[in-house]
Amino acid sequence: MWQIEGGIHALAKAIAALAERQGARVRTNAPVAEVLTAKGRTSGVRLASGEVIPADIVICNGDPGALATGRFGEGATGAVPRIPPGKRSLSALVWYAHAETSGFDLSHHNVFFSPDYAREFREIASGQPPSDPTVYICAIDRSAGEHAAPPQGRERIQIIVNAPANGDTHGYTPEERERCTNAMMASVRRCGLTLDNSMPHSLMTPQDWEHLFPATGGALYGRASHGWAASFQRQGPKTRLPGLYCTGGATHPAAGVPMAALSGQLAARVIAKDLASMRTSRPVVTAGGMSMPSATTGSTG
Repeated sequence: MWQIEGGIHALAKAIAALAERQGARVRTNAPVAEVLTAKGRTSGVRLASGEVIPADIVICNGDPGALATGRFGEGATGAVPRIPPGKRSLSALVWYAHAETSGFDLSHHNVFFSPDYAREFREIASGQPPSDPTVYICAIDRSAGEHAAPPQGRERIQIIVNAPANGDTHGYTPEERERCTNAMMASVRRCGLTLDNSMPHSLMTPQDWEHLFPATGGALYGRASHGWAASFQRQGPKTRLPGLYCTGGATHPAAGVPMAALSGQLAARVIAKDLASMRTSRPVVTAGGMSMPSATTGSTG
């Protein structure tokens, strides 16, 4: 397990700085409304502000489902196949909390397993958050090494529980959010960890993830990975629309920072290969040659 000094945000800043040193222009707060097409290929993008940016190549690092469902305009809907809701990966309930903990000596990464793992996934498959979930806790302030002294008082923790990817069809009411919080706290308490009931926290639900990643239902890992052929069914970098490419955690090879980085490398290689194959050779006169005898006349002696 590797950690980045300064957190994941430091990685994003480092990549942006590297891109700028190579001549790229980084723009933020410029959401794309439409992928534009002309003559059967990508021609650029139109921003939500109305600004048009012409481009021979467009790379989409959102979920491919956003292309297939028309979130980026009609011209790109046929670029990738649709992912049926039943083929989505899991979503999650994620608490960002500032809590006092007791009863269990946390490490940086901690997993508290449900006593009935099969029931947990049956409940998720039925569209319900698990009643006695497996709980992952990242104790953010305990990353200085296994022998570091635990924080005094409240500490920052991130808590993750698996949930169904139905954020586009199901809204979590305040009552359901409280019920999920109580179920999570009961699960870790069964394993020996106590979180104070009054802990300040913010809860992200599948509905919130759907808002951040449209057309996913809140699925955080792209297409579901179960089944022997699942890896071969993930979207690759190339799409059916020339000039449009995909990258990110929902494409091949998989989700997670290392895999998403590899997807970027794969897309770059495919784009470089496609650009090389599209270049035409400059006409030149070739010096030299070979004299060939006529097919209709013989030599004279």
